[in-house]
Amino acid sequence: MRRSVAAIQIVAISLIVFGAGSERPKFRDDYRFETAFNAFYKVHYVPETWPKARIRCEAEGTELMVPENLDEADTVPVLILDVLEKSEGVFMGMHDLYAERVFVTLNGSRLLHSFLDLLWEQREPKFNGGRCVAMRRSGRLFVHPCSEPLPFVCKISAPKIVAKPECNTYNLNWTLGPNDTCYMTHQEPQNWFDAYSTCLASGGHLAVINGPEEAEYIRRTYKEIGERRIPTNDVAFVGFSDLFQRHHYRTVHGVRIQYTGYADWDLKCSINSTKNGKEPRCGGVVRGGLLTVHYCDTPSLFFCEKPAKAIARQRLKKPHH
Repeated sequence: MRRSVAAIQIVAISLIVFGAGSERPKFRDDYRFETAFNAFYKVHYVPETWPKARIRCEAEGTELMVPENLDEADTVPVLILDVLEKSEGVFMGMHDLYAERVFVTLNGSRLLHSFLDLLWEQREPKFNGGRCVAMRRSGRLFVHPCSEPLPFVCKISAPKIVAKPECNTYNLNWTLGPNDTCYMTHQEPQNWFDAYSTCLASGGHLAVINGPEEAEYIRRTYKEIGERRIPTNDVAFVGFSDLFQRHHYRTVHGVRIQYTGYADWDLKCSINSTKNGKEPRCGGVVRGGLLTVHYCDTPSLFFCEKPAKAIARQRLKKPHH
């Protein structure tokens, strides 16, 4: 009986909040606009760790969701109804990573003494249960280990959206470069696989250098980045690898590297060295603009690219039940 009442409440909320029609502001078409909150939402059905969920939302120009009021919090179960048939909850943009038992949002606001502190599930927060916050189907918050993947929700308020027409995007980190191509330089290092996913989420792909002009643009861009305390300052990831077959270099589009229009290698870098038993298999570019290979798991800077007129259309994929 209690479950039936809850189901009726969810349907009622969805009719009130999601039923009203209005003109949709312009934004990525894989996000859902909700008039009542003047905001866009996207449920990611594929589970990720909390840190990767945060990065994925940022790559899409949004943030890991934090409800702004009780009404919005009450509608989260409607958004995540499909997800919670198989998962215990979804990650929210809250944690106590800075200080144990001091839960804050991504912008640093404390949950204590806010309406969010009213949403804890009974006997929560459990301080030995993890350091990141998730929400159950009931709309209640619980503490979940940051390293254990869950689905998650990204959000952006419509007033925060700013268009960048020259790159046909709403992510201001894209910059128009040569050959009617836009580029994004990621100075926060990631391994090659995460870099690949981040570029896709941004509406592009890891950069593939197609000629001397593009190589010179990346060289100049890379030169402007000062050295930092990261695993390597000398290599940035780009879009090729030999993951299919050793020394058979292919771009992320499956093209042989010698057919891309640019295959100038840094011959000083060894391609046969090993590190912790692993070989360099993922494509990179050195500060001089020459190609190299790097250890895929070593977090590094990376370059994304996309056609200037391309639109981010990463469609929402629901799991098969």
